Amino acid sequence: MKFLNCTLTLILGLCTVNNGVLSQITTGAEVERDLLIVPTEHGRNYQEIYSNRGGATPMTLPFLDDFAWPSLFEESGEDRPELVRWDSSPVRRTETFSSNTPTIGVATLDGMDAGGYPYSFNSVDAHGWADTLTSRTLLLGGMTPDDEVMLSFWIQGGGIGNSPDEDEDTLIVEFKALGLEGDIWTRVWEQEGFESDDFIQVAIPIEDGIYLHDSFQFRFRNYGSLMGNTDLWHIDYVFVAENGVLGNPIEELAFREPAYSLLRSFSSMPWNHFADNPAFYMEDSLFIESNNFGSGPNNQENTGITIRHSVPGAQPIEFENEFIQNVSVPIGPFSTEFLATLLNESGVSDNVEFDTDLSDSTATFEVSLWQEEVGYYTNQTAAFDNDSIGFNQVFENYYAYDDGTAEKAYALDVAGGQIAMRYPLAILDTLDGIAIHFTPFYENAETETFVLKVWDDNAGMPGELIDTMYQFHSPMYFTEGYDLFAYYPLDNPVPVSGTIHVGFIKQNVERLNVGLDKSTNANVGNLHYRLGPGAEWQASEIEGSIMVRPVLRAGGDPIISVEEINEEQTSLISQPFPNPSSSLISFNNSEQIEWAIYSINGVKVASSFEPELGTVTVGVNDLCAGIYILSVKGSSNQSHEHYRFIIQK
Repeated sequence: MKFLNCTLTLILGLCTVNNGVLSQITTGAEVERDLLIVPTEHGRNYQEIYSNRGGATPMTLPFLDDFAWPSLFEESGEDRPELVRWDSSPVRRTETFSSNTPTIGVATLDGMDAGGYPYSFNSVDAHGWADTLTSRTLLLGGMTPDDEVMLSFWIQGGGIGNSPDEDEDTLIVEFKALGLEGDIWTRVWEQEGFESDDFIQVAIPIEDGIYLHDSFQFRFRNYGSLMGNTDLWHIDYVFVAENGVLGNPIEELAFREPAYSLLRSFSSMPWNHFADNPAFYMEDSLFIESNNFGSGPNNQENTGITIRHSVPGAQPIEFENEFIQNVSVPIGPFSTEFLATLLNESGVSDNVEFDTDLSDSTATFEVSLWQEEVGYYTNQTAAFDNDSIGFNQVFENYYAYDDGTAEKAYALDVAGGQIAMRYPLAILDTLDGIAIHFTPFYENAETETFVLKVWDDNAGMPGELIDTMYQFHSPMYFTEGYDLFAYYPLDNPVPVSGTIHVGFIKQNVERLNVGLDKSTNANVGNLHYRLGPGAEWQASEIEGSIMVRPVLRAGGDPIISVEEINEEQTSLISQPFPNPSSSLISFNNSEQIEWAIYSINGVKVASSFEPELGTVTVGVNDLCAGIYILSVKGSSNQSHEHYRFIIQK
């Protein structure tokens, strides 16, 4: 799980813009937010200079990128330069934000920088130039207009995410010419914002002599909201070739959507929970959609799935589909069932199942699905092409329904609103905390507060509170990457079993935007909310999966048991004070002691030996806000005490 550990308003509504006015479709007080704002118009500076942070070597024609492999400079620039098609940029490849994609993977231009943080968070002027995607240098020297060099690509506005707005947002293409004083970028095409479920193709001739040189480049730029994951443009199948040839795949089979899990209900779960009943938690069917770009029916061949335990020296285990080895498929989209009628490497009928003997704590498996195709770039070594897709099946210390990407946002639009996500646990465990992805857009809520809550189950609805929590937390946003989770420890570790509901109570009316994964749909039957104290719980009507995950002990040995924490032992030292604290804690010791401070997850963060009796003062300035355990051992090594204290910032 991608979460950073330093230590809702349930507003779910589809946001749309009509005649420049922001609106949202609500269900009660739930709102599914489309990650958009009403921008402030200002002059557009088309000559603004974009500075690359890196580049790749020149290449000859044809140029092709369908974004099915790691073609961005940040992904392959150092290790696999032959895969790179673009100079360094803040643009990301995505697989879940577009719809009806020609081939799996697109380049998505939005209002976030390379670290996943809005270009302008809570700015008065929140519209401007955002992302830029610049091609590698193309060697066009010596060519003439008669060579009919053509750039073609497919675009979509919005897809599953927020669409760029007409008259407000723009996607442009620029070509590079050479001038006496440096590069000259000229806008050769533009498209105003629009909303579409389908892709449309664009073709631009490269025929002017000022572009036919050996330093030619082209680039895409978007003008729109700078407030986050908004005004999305998706680009696919970028192609540059001679003789007027367009980027239309011919006689090619290509995946058009990803896979993310082989588990029945979850995208991830703790390994020791899975190992309790692996056959029950394994998915028994997996339908993946592909495209046949042939001029007629084409043959799908050599279809199968490969599993590899992600440890050094592990060998992949391959399964082939017994009946999909030479099957005719129609033109256009078609689906394949990848878990049915499988044969193992010995040719014996078998099912995919993760081997629980491989680990006793955590495990990760590399999963790939593949089919044979005809195309420009097939069978790339150590890089997925559009005839193969892959993901990591992760078993760590948390449960998750979501696939790790937030296409939209979920919040509650009322003070004191409560959300609760239902999780049926496989075995008894200790709940240490909750991981939440607060998606950064429009409202910066990092000064707002909420309190974590855990409820038992009452016929599928949240029941009684399992424990009382008092510590205030705030949304955390990160600049280290997209869709990161923040880990929030509970006030006390909580023994849990059966079905639990985890979530929080927000303090104020301001919206706390939780990531909403629209590629999965676990909210139905699992997500509940209520509009303040005393209100009735209501089942969510918003499709998707909110990105809230319970984090468990998951077989890890606790530093101490909950019973030990609560024991009243004061023979070695006094209670640490002040508690809570922001900078220092102190205690009085009655004999020589060794002490250590642990995070709630069992990580030692400080320790020392105190040979003298008296008052001990420890600086905690460098520790993140959260709950910590002070463990004290007497000189006889037989006395052992533990004290919980809180650091607040």
